[in-house]
Amino acid sequence: MEVTKRILIVDDNDLLRTLLAQALEHAGYVPIGAESGEAALEVLQSDPPDLCVVDQVMPGMTGAELIRLLRESADRRLRELPAIGLSGWAHGVRELLAAGAANALRKPCQVGPLLEHVRALLADRYPRA
Repeated sequence: MEVTKRILIVDDNDLLRTLLAQALEHAGYVPIGAESGEAALEVLQSDPPDLCVVDQVMPGMTGAELIRLLRESADRRLRELPAIGLSGWAHGVRELLAAGAANALRKPCQVGPLLEHVRALLADRYPRA
């Protein structure tokens, strides 16, 4: 039996976080929300999800800073955690990718392409036996 994959959505915009959570849940994933990089770190350190979707521009820690912390973590689960970045700006997309995001999309993004990236990254991480 396949275990449902958990996806952390990190975005300070409540509406966007809710819309992304609904789309991911509809696609069969278990969404977990965090309103900031700091809140995300608490979730990540206590019970890492299978993938995270991270906004670039948030109060406090940026998405790129969060991803950089993950890539530099002593915890292998966090170092290898796939991340998809979201940004309304081209330079934000570049910052997310430079920090170690597997993919980054421009906002506003369509749900279809986001789900395609989610599926592809999870398939790479959990290949079928």
